[in-house]
Amino acid sequence: MFCLSALLLSLTKLEDLVLLIKMKKDISHIKFNSFKAFLVLTALFFHFLSFSQTKKNLIPNPSFEERKGKGTDIKTAIPWKGVGTVDYYIKPDKRDTSKYKGARTGTAYAGLRFQSDYKEYMHVKLLEPLERGQVYHFKMYIRLLEFNNVTVTVKQLGAYFSDYEFKVGMVFDEDGLVDTTYNKGIAGTFGWILIQGDYKAHGGEKYVIIGNFRTKMKDDFVKKNKWSLFEFKEAYYYLDDISLRKKKTPFDSVAFRKEREPLPIYPGTYTIGQGVEIQKIKFEKGTASLLNSSYKYLDLVVNVLNEHPFMEIEIVGHTDNSGTESANKKLSKERAKAIYEYFKSEQVINPMTFKGVGASKPIAPNDTEENKAKNNRVEFIVIKE
Repeated sequence: MFCLSALLLSLTKLEDLVLLIKMKKDISHIKFNSFKAFLVLTALFFHFLSFSQTKKNLIPNPSFEERKGKGTDIKTAIPWKGVGTVDYYIKPDKRDTSKYKGARTGTAYAGLRFQSDYKEYMHVKLLEPLERGQVYHFKMYIRLLEFNNVTVTVKQLGAYFSDYEFKVGMVFDEDGLVDTTYNKGIAGTFGWILIQGDYKAHGGEKYVIIGNFRTKMKDDFVKKNKWSLFEFKEAYYYLDDISLRKKKTPFDSVAFRKEREPLPIYPGTYTIGQGVEIQKIKFEKGTASLLNSSYKYLDLVVNVLNEHPFMEIEIVGHTDNSGTESANKKLSKERAKAIYEYFKSEQVINPMTFKGVGASKPIAPNDTEENKAKNNRVEFIVIKE
């Protein structure tokens, strides 16, 4: 009974309650004596603890809602610190007139400024040191300020994981970085943009530093107005909802080692109109239901899209000629939609659409089962780079 009580006391979120209900259903048909009940509930308790630890956010005060006083510097949001005059807002910035104004969640958020000879960082001590070999997933949301004196965007923003607290002159090794780099500048639609990526810890990292890690700030600028010659160069981004969580299983470890086969390789750069087949995915025959083995390969494409967050794509489904034209077109569209929805569930922010073209665009003759398998495919077309 102690284990069950501890488990119930730990359920502070609706999703945890749902998890418990599911687990109770799984064992509701079992008839057991008190000793068996103790063993089962103990196992459930430790399973729940493992689940909770995996989901734990290691960033303290991740949305900046906890504060000491009413200051406008990031140090007001304890225990965050800043380098330069990192701004802190508890209500919408007066300069911010976009429809997205204010915080992404809650009421508080932060702001970083970048100029040719000036840049700002914000940093905080993690709730616990990182574990050697463990893969962590980092996320934060940023938004460009649309204002007269914001004349440039930056190509790179991200996080650096460090054994030591920030100090002037420290060197940022690429191995410690999780970032988004976009050569045309990180701008989007002036809404909140997700910056995310995986980080494999060397062990002992205690701090995260957020900012731009280019050696020369001015080389990382992209002009908003390419015809301007003498404008003062400044970029300004808001930040909110920062997280760092353990990944349950490192992406490339167990599953792929067992298979002992090479991973699909996708291009590093893309051009408008380019078609790219999503490799090694499989559906149940005649349906749009993805087989479980497909998700690890879809995750490779998720990584590609995260590395090109402003690339617009169209997901296109294809079939062989086994069915009627209308049935093939319907099935191909449903398969494209299934992949579209998976990408959305993984928080891909790229502009995306989907469609099905049935058997109208084969890449092989439909004369053998092997060739038909080649024609049953899904690809994405680059609409905008």
